[in-house]
Amino acid sequence: MPIKQIIVHQLQQQPGSDSLTAIPAGKSLTPSPALEAMLDDLLQTYNKKQDKQYGQFHPEAESPFPTELAQYLDESMDFTKLTQDSLNKLRESLDHAGAMGGGYVLFADYQQGLTRYLLLCMLTNNVSVTVTEDLMIQDVNYLDTAKMALACRINITEWQGNENSGRYLSFLRPRGGKRLSDVFQEALGCSETSNSKKEADTLVTAVKAFAKEAPSLENHVEVSRQVYDFCQTKADDGDALTLDELTGYLSEAGSDDFAKFVNTRDYDMSQPMTPEKRVLTKLVRYTGRSKGLNLAFDAELLGHQVVYNKDLNQLVIKDVPAKLKEQLEENS
Repeated sequence: MPIKQIIVHQLQQQPGSDSLTAIPAGKSLTPSPALEAMLDDLLQTYNKKQDKQYGQFHPEAESPFPTELAQYLDESMDFTKLTQDSLNKLRESLDHAGAMGGGYVLFADYQQGLTRYLLLCMLTNNVSVTVTEDLMIQDVNYLDTAKMALACRINITEWQGNENSGRYLSFLRPRGGKRLSDVFQEALGCSETSNSKKEADTLVTAVKAFAKEAPSLENHVEVSRQVYDFCQTKADDGDALTLDELTGYLSEAGSDDFAKFVNTRDYDMSQPMTPEKRVLTKLVRYTGRSKGLNLAFDAELLGHQVVYNKDLNQLVIKDVPAKLKEQLEENS
């Protein structure tokens, strides 16, 4: 993917300090194959992250970021200035949230296909070991591209083409919860419009209701599997999906008009959507647990290897797995 601009700044926490210090880079890095490989790793990590939030720039935001981004895009502000100002605003937001720790803040303006993006992510160093030329073991620091403390991606092409779409910004939901997720919203001057877990819950509910109208259990399971596979492929590529796309895919497979089904019922389905992969698993697996018991099996097994008796509230498992059978027989 062609990199237009890329830069790395630092937010550092001094020992004993209760605030962060911004250490800005003086200029952008020169794009290279190594930087493109690193950015590709970061994007793969970003695409695989669960439970993203989606949003848009808020028209009454106090942050100068939306205005300065527009100035950068029309070439009245350079990339270094844009990112330095953003770094300082992010530092203020992190200090206000009490989120210490620091790290490196990477900004990358890049092209992927016909779409232009700006990625902003916060990364940390990690320590590993290596073998030197004289066969000694020594510590080595490396940038951990597999983890992102905070990250945001802006679809510049969509923003410029349809600023009212409400989904040209996406954020990772950090483990710190809403307090940390608010940090980027404040620093970048944006507001949340949806999130991937809610989208997945709505989609799963609609698909299950749609699948129940299939003529048989096999068709029901097949429809759910088709939706799951299609959504997984889109998610792996980091792409959103639309109701029309999903309907077209199901129609090619011989299914009825899914979009018509959704539109004639009370489903508040976002357009486009990026449903969380973990929630979509409900389409193809049954899971449940109680004290001392944990069950999970593929939906295709229901009615065959696994039989449910609703009246007796029982599951009958046929062809018990060999390892489980061995353990049961040893203790019977």
